[in-house]
Amino acid sequence: MKVLFIHPSSGYLEYAANYYVTTDPLLPPLGILYLGKILENNDHNVEVIDCNAEKDPKDTIRKEVKSSDAIGMTLYCHKHEQNNSLSIADFIREIDLDVPIIIGGPHSTLLPEESLKSHKANICVRGRGDPVINPIIEALMGKRDLSSIPNIYYKDGKKISHTETKKINNKLDELPFPARHLVDKYSYGFMQGQKIAKGRLTSIITARGCANKCYFCNLHAHIPDCSFRSAENIKKEINEISEKGYKTLAFVDDNFMIRKKLVLELMEYIKNNDFGLKLWIFGARADSAERSLYEKLREAGTEAILYGIESGSQEILDYYNKKLTIPQIKKAVNLAKDMGFFTSGTFIIGSPKETKKHINETIKLASSLPLDSAVFFAFHYTYKSKLWMDAVNEGKLRDDEYRIMPDKNRGLGNFTPEEIKKYTRKANINFFLNPNRIIRTINNAIIQKDFRAFFQGIEMFKKITTEKS
Repeated sequence: MKVLFIHPSSGYLEYAANYYVTTDPLLPPLGILYLGKILENNDHNVEVIDCNAEKDPKDTIRKEVKSSDAIGMTLYCHKHEQNNSLSIADFIREIDLDVPIIIGGPHSTLLPEESLKSHKANICVRGRGDPVINPIIEALMGKRDLSSIPNIYYKDGKKISHTETKKINNKLDELPFPARHLVDKYSYGFMQGQKIAKGRLTSIITARGCANKCYFCNLHAHIPDCSFRSAENIKKEINEISEKGYKTLAFVDDNFMIRKKLVLELMEYIKNNDFGLKLWIFGARADSAERSLYEKLREAGTEAILYGIESGSQEILDYYNKKLTIPQIKKAVNLAKDMGFFTSGTFIIGSPKETKKHINETIKLASSLPLDSAVFFAFHYTYKSKLWMDAVNEGKLRDDEYRIMPDKNRGLGNFTPEEIKKYTRKANINFFLNPNRIIRTINNAIIQKDFRAFFQGIEMFKKITTEKS
């Protein structure tokens, strides 16, 4: 069979209510590439459309749908991502009313029946897709019944049926490496129109899930367990990545630094084999900062590290169950800057407990840190997170409201969505207009003869000051 996978990313980052900046093709859709390899290993023909990297996604979709036997699509939880995937699903049905549509991803796992109906799909996967994608295709070929496949919802005539929920095999070493060639037609490593990666970029995971349980996050609702790969398995994939000519490698685990011994071993391996890779680390916790560890990161070629900082208020960090302190944050970012890393941080504005004082503490901390880049997201009650469940139990939210901003008019916080939007805008402008950051960025660009961060900052500032909601 020919299976078409669609990654329906909208290409926008929502940092306040209905307020966006463009992201461009930054990272490849790694989950889809795992599924693609599994199907290729079973003699199926696979194509991938990454809407985030396409100039005209619908034109490409129109051409590929006509020759496809089944279509797979990832659904995300953000409203603007939902709007995009719904639009694509409608477009597919305009082209072909009968082609089987398989959906998966976070939103599908959290709300399977709703997702199946709204996206006019035939099959919805709950949880990881790699154990069930091949059986699903076998069922579509008439070789087995859908009812024999665990962890799925599916249309059975006019009704929706679902199979039993089973705990899956979490032995990640048994998975084949992603079929990266399926996105060779695209170029990744862009942000706000700027190519910030050196050479060809790809990504890798060393684990799935997160051991931490922050109260604002709903990751545990769709990835309840944290599972790990072995060092030897990861090394083999890094070898393959190097052999294929990639020059930038992004570690995209939810918490890459959780296994410090593994990180040290991988960095030593990359350094000793002289792969010439530039390394990006996403999802680093600030409490992992140790000079000996960061020196190994630098020696291996690390050039960028992203921290989930969230707040400049210790009271709010504790409210989030972040298990992180302001001194730890300062230590990590300053140490990373000492190592010469490009540093970035994410912050959340407008949580239910926040006051103007808390928000100003966040803005002040962000401006005082030697960060090269930052994003200030608006807080949302996300479906099945601890804070969402508390609000539902208190009668403040309905259980069918799966992504909602705080609103003081509903008793959901101290601000209206519009006020939170203004604060996020203020935080971004304060950060990018900070004279210390501007001078630091220019000096680094001149010394390193590398103006990527400088131009990326200009583009980000232009977006947040000129784009209309």
